[in-house]
Amino acid sequence: MEIPFIGGAYQGRSTNLNAQVCQNFYPVIDNQDGKSILALMGTPGLTVWKDFGDADASRGSILWDDCLFWVIGNTLYKCTAAKVVTNVGTLGTSAGRVYMAGGTAHLMVVDGTDGYYQVSGAAALTTITDVDFPASPTSLAYLDGFFVVSEADSDSIYKSASEDASSWDGLDFASAEDQPDDVELVHEYKRHLMLYGTDTIEVFYNTGDASFPFTRVAGAVIPVGVGAAASVASGPEGMFFLDSLHQVRTWQGYETQVISTPQIDYQIGTYATKSDAIGYTYTQEGHSFYVLTFPTASRTWVYDVTTGFWHTRSSGLSGGRHLSDWHQWFAGKNLVGGHSDGIVYELDPAAYTDNGATLKSIRAAQVVQAGRKQVFHNRLELDFETGVGNADVADPQAMLDWSDDGGHTWSNEHWSGMGAIGDYTARAIWRRLGRSRNRIYRLSITDPVKRVLMGAHLDADQSNS
Repeated sequence: MEIPFIGGAYQGRSTNLNAQVCQNFYPVIDNQDGKSILALMGTPGLTVWKDFGDADASRGSILWDDCLFWVIGNTLYKCTAAKVVTNVGTLGTSAGRVYMAGGTAHLMVVDGTDGYYQVSGAAALTTITDVDFPASPTSLAYLDGFFVVSEADSDSIYKSASEDASSWDGLDFASAEDQPDDVELVHEYKRHLMLYGTDTIEVFYNTGDASFPFTRVAGAVIPVGVGAAASVASGPEGMFFLDSLHQVRTWQGYETQVISTPQIDYQIGTYATKSDAIGYTYTQEGHSFYVLTFPTASRTWVYDVTTGFWHTRSSGLSGGRHLSDWHQWFAGKNLVGGHSDGIVYELDPAAYTDNGATLKSIRAAQVVQAGRKQVFHNRLELDFETGVGNADVADPQAMLDWSDDGGHTWSNEHWSGMGAIGDYTARAIWRRLGRSRNRIYRLSITDPVKRVLMGAHLDADQSNS
């Protein structure tokens, strides 16, 4: 019989952290071979696109003036599609999120302490010295020719002069109106300004008013705030964020919808720190993803917008977070910045390591049971795409273990081949697997090879007791 082995991470309401694990795998719809409506594909690895030679962490990026601008540590770099790098200037801070926005003539940057701008075609970064520029600018957006910033411990947003990041008027501001909560983030999405507060979210649009052009959309108030300002991410895939209740949401018009499952909510709720969550979106091979990392908790969750399934990602064998923090589509590549170095990586489906670090794929399936009766497990076959051996690993192996007590203890690992190069008839089979009333099977793959799992077939007998 085919057992429910294929699927996403933590789809049900159970708080069992050991079942329905889906790490470095993501489900895809697969109706082509007639075997299964779903398959599990290995997540992309990371290859070096450009080493900026800076040992500090990436803090944010933007595509502007046909170039990639990337902040690493306290330095703003400009990089062309030909990978020619220029040091644009130095910020006054070296850690924490930076926000960037580009207009027709100016690129602007805020780092929580100061604002900076670069004139198109110029070589230097200039600090904004206008006395009316908000103190402690926490976030930045650009809409209809205006740069708009939020300020720490304030419910207001402030705008620049038209197409001029250096010029500000202290009277050019608006405030969140529904609740007196602070604006944690101002974000432009589909020609609207989204004001993410601690307790509410309000939506503004450009009315062309001479005194201040941005006005709140009537009734567009969400009675929940943002739980981590840097978790907000948008693109063609949609807009997503971690809310103040520590659930993950997406937007539907002027309303929001929870997309995290109860078990994912439970796991996020266990993290001691949630306010440092970082999010980005990207699209690859027909799937659109929202990637949400909790740096302190060292955990990365990924929502597949295309299928509605969740999975986790981890770099290395320790089971911690993914290496990436930020994303930018540039030169036809999905580029991401490393959280602990100044390297810009490419998300590469043909890479099976994270720049040499092991990608450990894990699938712990749903519980196999028969109404609390004993089940004798005679033979299990996992239906892989076989013959995936390569020059690095001639005979790749899949590792299987299982738990009969809800994941508290696990059996020894049992290995089976996934097929050497060209051995497309190989079969991954495990026999004489004992008996159990409740069993969780767990598959692990660490060899750097292509990983496609299309199903699981169990030959079993049910006892009378």
